[in-house]
Amino acid sequence: RSRTQGVEGGSEYGPPVRTISGHLGGGSGASDDWQTTPRSWAAIADIIQVFQSKRVWMPFYYDGQCAEHVRALGFERVYHRPGEDFFVKAREAKFLNKVDLILDNPPYTSPEMKEAVLRALAATGKPFVMLLPISVLHVGFVREILDADKVQAIIPRRVYVKKTNAEEVPFKYLCWLCYRVKLPRDLILVDDDDGDDEPPPRRA
Repeated sequence: RSRTQGVEGGSEYGPPVRTISGHLGGGSGASDDWQTTPRSWAAIADIIQVFQSKRVWMPFYYDGQCAEHVRALGFERVYHRPGEDFFVKAREAKFLNKVDLILDNPPYTSPEMKEAVLRALAATGKPFVMLLPISVLHVGFVREILDADKVQAIIPRRVYVKKTNAEEVPFKYLCWLCYRVKLPRDLILVDDDDGDDEPPPRRA
């Protein structure tokens, strides 16, 4: 891994883009800074409910709302803080000992960033669920760094995301890449609400 130089907020261990406080895509971060909306978290909540009482780390901070959405679905032990470098935190053994699942929508418009994030996640040895382009299931480096017997995927029809204080928009051709999660099936297809104006109700 290259040491980042000259990039404000850049990681010492990742590629030369900013990796703290939600600025994950380099430059303005316009492409990588998105909030995954409540309906998209609700669509997978039952599938990963075994982690509901566990300690969940959401490392990629944008506006802090994603953690609130996940907590509203019953995942109360969520760690999600601004200003922390994912690549540094992912190397802290003492911190990782307190983590049961890593869950988030990571930066991925840069191929270098996507690979660096997945390599760091794999190195933690922890179960993770990451929202990524479905093409991630085809790329060579994923097959190199992950044990295929422990790879599973949740594939929604659409994932809804938004900018802060903006309307949500649907994205297609994404999947939740699951590793070491031990889902009941390796491939889970998830329907959505066909674009109704209101997201599904949150569970207490």
